[in-house]
Amino acid sequence: MKLSPEDQRLVHNLKPSKFSKEGFLGTDSRSVQEIIDDDLRTLKKTGVSQELLVQALKDAYLRAKNAFGAEIEIKKDVKAVFHESMGRIPSPFCKDGLFEKGEAVVTDSASNLSLVITSLGINLIEKHDFFQGRGCRFRIDPLDAIKIFNLQPAK
Repeated sequence: MKLSPEDQRLVHNLKPSKFSKEGFLGTDSRSVQEIIDDDLRTLKKTGVSQELLVQALKDAYLRAKNAFGAEIEIKKDVKAVFHESMGRIPSPFCKDGLFEKGEAVVTDSASNLSLVITSLGINLIEKHDFFQGRGCRFRIDPLDAIKIFNLQPAK
């Protein structure tokens, strides 16, 4: 299948670069669209809305950021800490702009799961349905996020 020039640019932008040392695909061999489709299918199966998941990510990110480097409790067994980082990173999706580089590390001691949440990562999910590829340090696996934040399907 031949990619449009815009899709070719996106694939190029998702690879490791001077802006994103690791890139956004990790070790995932699936196409960007396959990654998106699989993650959206996973969300649909759980019954948890993407909006609810994004809101939980935003809340944890902001709470950790506002704690100025102190570890905080998000809920029982779930803690978060924000790591400040200088600079900004452009979105791999053209025209999205620049995002601060800080990250919130959220850890669930009960399930031994963790997530690294960035402002760019939230934007990629919210605007592009892109949770990033498997093996990427910044991938937010929808099932892991649902378990960590104990998100429940809409009734």
